[in-house]
Amino acid sequence: MAKQYRFAGRLFIFLAMLMALTGCDLVVMAPSGDIAAQQRDLIVISTVLMLVIIVPVILLTIWFAWHYRQSNTAAKYDPEWHHSTGLEVVIWSAPLAIIIALGAITWVSTHKLDPYRPLDRLDAERPVTAEMKPLNVEVVALDWKWLFFYPDYGIATVNEMAAPVDVPINFKLTASSVMNSFYVPALAGMIYTMPGMQTKLHAVINKPGVYDGLSSNYSGDGFSHMRFKFH
Repeated sequence: MAKQYRFAGRLFIFLAMLMALTGCDLVVMAPSGDIAAQQRDLIVISTVLMLVIIVPVILLTIWFAWHYRQSNTAAKYDPEWHHSTGLEVVIWSAPLAIIIALGAITWVSTHKLDPYRPLDRLDAERPVTAEMKPLNVEVVALDWKWLFFYPDYGIATVNEMAAPVDVPINFKLTASSVMNSFYVPALAGMIYTMPGMQTKLHAVINKPGVYDGLSSNYSGDGFSHMRFKFH
């Protein structure tokens, strides 16, 4: 009876954890900006390619353990077997092909999604034209808040940022003291902000909304306050 109660308790805890996860916002997998969407696609493609190897290995491990268990007297046992050319070809060629594919995808994506590279498209169907005027935003990571300058408009905001939909955004980022990491999951990837240096990020938001922004790099006592809203 005690074992049954323990099992029921563990099952309850597991189900409670699953229910808690359903409340998580998987914004990384459902972004609202083209750069973040391309990064999402890269995550999915890379994961699928790796699962092509991982899943068969796991299934074969389980199958071998079951098939060659001690109680299965029907399993063939050949202590003299030591080599199979066919297996060698599969074991080496399949992972090698996956590594080559991942390497090619990484090479292309690293250059295509370079945060310093100006945007050449708003989304998969619309290019950036010469007539489009980008929004310039200067970002400063302070202790413990974010300061946003709009040099073309002569205004500044604290912990609030706004940008029009389908307009390229050119970020210039720095920090006043310690290093932080600027991150709006719905918009684009992370980019460091460092004192005495300037980093850049180019992005675009394709859907209206209010999105969370944060520092993804632990920076001290006030780290938990390094959050802002992106409109």
